[in-house]
Amino acid sequence: MKRIGILLWVLIFVCLSLPNSARMQTRRRAISPANRQRIPSQSAELESLLKTIVRQLQIKHFPLAYQTAAKALSLSQQLGDKARQARATNLLAIAAFHTGHTNEAVRLFKLASLNADEAGINQLQTSALMRAGSLLLMSGRYADALFCYQQNLQTFRRRQDPAGEARTLGQLGAVFAETGDFAQAKTNLEQALSLAQTAGDRETEAAVLRRLVAVEKERGNYQEALHYGQMAQPLVAKVPRTFAHAELLYHLATVYAALNQQTKAIELFEKALAVVRPLKLPLPEALVLGDYAATQLKSGNASAARKMARQAIAMLQRSGGNKHLESSYHATLAEAYRALGQPDEALNSYRAALADIEAARVLSIPTEISRAGIVASRHQVFAGAISLLLSQSRNEEAFDVAESYHARAFLDVLAEVGLETDEELTLEQQEREDELFEQISTIQRQLWESDLAPEQETQLKQELAEAESALQLYRLKLRGADPRYTGVQAPPPITFARASTELPEKETALIEFVLGEERSFAWVLQSGKLAAIPLPSRRELEALVNAFRATISAKVNSATAPQAIAKLKIQSQPLYDKLFQPLESHLLGTRNLIIVPDGVLAYLPFESLIGNSKRGAPGFLLERFAISYAPSASALAALRTIKSNAPQTDGFIAFGDPVYSKLESQSVDPVEIRERKFDFQQLPYTRTEVNEIASLFPANERRVLLGAEADEARVKTEPLGKFRYVHFATHALVDEEYPARSAIMLSVPSADGTSNRTEDGALQMAEIMRLKLNADLVTLSACRTGLGRLLYGEGIIGLTRAFLYAGADSVVVSLWNVNDIATASLMKSFYKHLNQGLSKDDALRQAKLELLRSPQAAWRHPYYWAPFVLVGESR
Repeated sequence: MKRIGILLWVLIFVCLSLPNSARMQTRRRAISPANRQRIPSQSAELESLLKTIVRQLQIKHFPLAYQTAAKALSLSQQLGDKARQARATNLLAIAAFHTGHTNEAVRLFKLASLNADEAGINQLQTSALMRAGSLLLMSGRYADALFCYQQNLQTFRRRQDPAGEARTLGQLGAVFAETGDFAQAKTNLEQALSLAQTAGDRETEAAVLRRLVAVEKERGNYQEALHYGQMAQPLVAKVPRTFAHAELLYHLATVYAALNQQTKAIELFEKALAVVRPLKLPLPEALVLGDYAATQLKSGNASAARKMARQAIAMLQRSGGNKHLESSYHATLAEAYRALGQPDEALNSYRAALADIEAARVLSIPTEISRAGIVASRHQVFAGAISLLLSQSRNEEAFDVAESYHARAFLDVLAEVGLETDEELTLEQQEREDELFEQISTIQRQLWESDLAPEQETQLKQELAEAESALQLYRLKLRGADPRYTGVQAPPPITFARASTELPEKETALIEFVLGEERSFAWVLQSGKLAAIPLPSRRELEALVNAFRATISAKVNSATAPQAIAKLKIQSQPLYDKLFQPLESHLLGTRNLIIVPDGVLAYLPFESLIGNSKRGAPGFLLERFAISYAPSASALAALRTIKSNAPQTDGFIAFGDPVYSKLESQSVDPVEIRERKFDFQQLPYTRTEVNEIASLFPANERRVLLGAEADEARVKTEPLGKFRYVHFATHALVDEEYPARSAIMLSVPSADGTSNRTEDGALQMAEIMRLKLNADLVTLSACRTGLGRLLYGEGIIGLTRAFLYAGADSVVVSLWNVNDIATASLMKSFYKHLNQGLSKDDALRQAKLELLRSPQAAWRHPYYWAPFVLVGESR
């Protein structure tokens, strides 16, 4: 079960890290003059109460400490003593937490921080807010936790406190890790580690190392995880049988469990429990028990797994709950019930797990990556529920679960993106947002300089991460202050009943995939009929797809093409036989396919698969079907709804042949076969491509911007919303780890000041989403534009979705580096067929067939025609 444990080490900030009264300096004005006469006796009584609370907490008399703290708080309020009111509130919050009142503790910690700020108690201000964030993190309220930590981070940076900054960055890393954004988590943790080591803060250094164990485990880097564990061990050895010790044991146990070394994992889980149980805190014990249950299940001990999972769920719920964690433990419980021959109980547990995931999504950080990460980290829950439902022949219900799994973050963002208009922002807000975008652009221009020293590059990358974080936080704050967002609701996942009547058209089938650890699944929806087909495991299909993808995307030439195609036919057979052939009997009479992929299948152009002459029609699937792709059936329905309410558009606008450097003046051999790799060199055939396509449209319905005119500022100021087709023939920059940095590369601003220096030439995802499109089609005629961050269930987060959010009905993108000359030919043919009235999927198919049947032998290989795929509405 993929997930990352955070409870053990966040508790360090909550439990008995009590304030030192000797360090609590106060301002004299904190005490009300009206109460000065009562100060001597009542002040002494208050100070005595505060000391008593500390002793009661230290000896774990938590209910008594709660009562005493409530009395101390009341007395401090009567005296108007803000300093000791802050201390009393903080102690009451600690007691509330230890008595199981987590939500009250969060409220009190926040109040303590505010009181401490008013009283000038800097240490308590930040420590109380840190504790509030930690409890919010434990409760799965990730957005609220993020704000607490970001506020503290700004405070520590303002005070130039590297140790405090390191602690806070460590906590921010935890937030992003819990929501599945492991790349951002590692960035934060690496910064925290460097700061802690520089400051000589060994406690924070050890904590960050333990968190890196968990993050690297989730990224599948098990040896790297163990390496961080080895680095942490000598630091943790100085404080045995503490939270730090328990956390390291726990994380190492999960690593060994992932490595299928169950005996070692069980040994470490037992040791972790031995440390945690005497602490008498249900949250960390629930965490250890929950993952221990999953290991017991893998070891064949279903009874022990059932018992532990039940205990973990009960402990979490008694402590205020954490839906993200509960979903994992309910799924383990479901699998245990199923192994024990209790299918009804298993199904009930799966339904509880799915409900928990939905609740966790609502509480997550309202960004695309974080929302998607919640589902992606629980993808096996959906696969398990689907497997159980299909074993009971409940195909339609299983399809509904698949739709609740696919592209949920896409639906969320699609519903909200229309609210993000510049007109709704004040002038000050617009200026601040533009300033942040400009700051990012400036840093990126510096990063692209070729003569950077390693230390300069490291510093600039950190500055870029900080600038991006500042933009994200600013936009989240704007969102939090906007009441429209509280009422916006994404369309619910489509059900089979609705899909069967709305989506499939005549001769069209929708094929939806879900990859699972033991088995994968496909549904074929056609003419109101639904067929569910079991497929091999995720790992088996991944191996086949990756091998096929490596072969099909390898460059070939005229001399090697025939042999390469022969090799491809052989390599295609096992993938075709296991992935597509089982669907063949359900596709009789079908001409058009809409594919909803999952996982690595998003990298596969299905039209390049070659049929088996012994089992079905031979040849490429392209020769039999027009194929398009969709994030989900629900996404397709949502896009159609939006389009039905939009005015019709006409015409063509294109941006091509951007100016990247002085190399633009160099001549290029026209017969040289070149690839559009990101090298800032001119792409001469993009000018030919754009002009030839534009010639297909009347002069008054076309707009062509080439060379220096194809710059970022023009894209942002042109009236794109009036054009039916929007075409980019450029380089692209795709960052699969940080998809927000992916961009369409336009003309780079010149150093002589003749072009817009506030832009960097990189039209990034966030900037694309601000465009106002109403296009039937956006074509990204560049390399690898269909790639980005791949997440189970959600699909690929990248440029494709940014243009769909901006108002495109569909997008044509590429899956690997494309050939310049062949692409120009394919694109002209594609638009020619569009102008002849063909649907988008049929027009693209015909363009590909022309290359497949080309007199140029090389172009017949899928390397040349298969990379471009249509995502979105196919009509």
